[in-house]
Amino acid sequence: MYSDCHCHLRGGVREKVERLRGVGVELVVTAGIDMASSEDAVRMARGFASVKPCVGIHPWYADTYGAEALEGLRELAGNPEVVAVSEVGLDYVGRMTPDWVRTDEIIDPEVQRAALRGQLGLARELGLPVIVHDRTPGLELLEILEEEGVVEVGAAIHGFAKDAEYVVRAVEMGVYLSIGRSVTREKNEVLMEAIRQVPLDWILTETDSSDPTRVLEVAEKAAEVKGLTREEVGRAATRNLKKLLKL
Repeated sequence: MYSDCHCHLRGGVREKVERLRGVGVELVVTAGIDMASSEDAVRMARGFASVKPCVGIHPWYADTYGAEALEGLRELAGNPEVVAVSEVGLDYVGRMTPDWVRTDEIIDPEVQRAALRGQLGLARELGLPVIVHDRTPGLELLEILEEEGVVEVGAAIHGFAKDAEYVVRAVEMGVYLSIGRSVTREKNEVLMEAIRQVPLDWILTETDSSDPTRVLEVAEKAAEVKGLTREEVGRAATRNLKKLLKL
């Protein structure tokens, strides 16, 4: 009934799959953030029908993107298990360094845009949907998705943290919006109102973590905000994710 459209599994997949089954999570999507983790995502998903991998280079590491990386991603995306290009996007707020230290450093936005557009082009070429990180002001990223023609193959914004105007534009375009754990801890009424405005047909759920069982907390809080039951949100999000991924 439940699904996590964006997590980062780090091992112990068999045990995690058993736990997920026990709480009703039937589908999880684990994303790469660079070449090594993209390879790991593909490897970890093998043999588990409920775990689907995606490959991509995160905007934090956009300076590692180039022709060689693109060819590597193309090769990885050729694996039949791969369901999307992710995690890609733009981030003008800060980054995690390769040794996983948070910093205010921002990769040159032009470098980020080049890496994003290159990977969107790969997704379009391969007919794969994209699941996208958006930490920018305004609607820039949605405009890029439209310009690059990837909405036709499927697109979702992960960790949605914008406003109602963004919801309207995304839904008009046909872009899914994934609600993450910020809904369980934020007191931001602008975000809460935006979540109320996301139609059930365009909602996804996620944890952006190594523990997808926590997606039940997300579904519970999103349901509270929207005046629905947890089960209604879970069913809708899972139906939408399967549609996005063509499963």
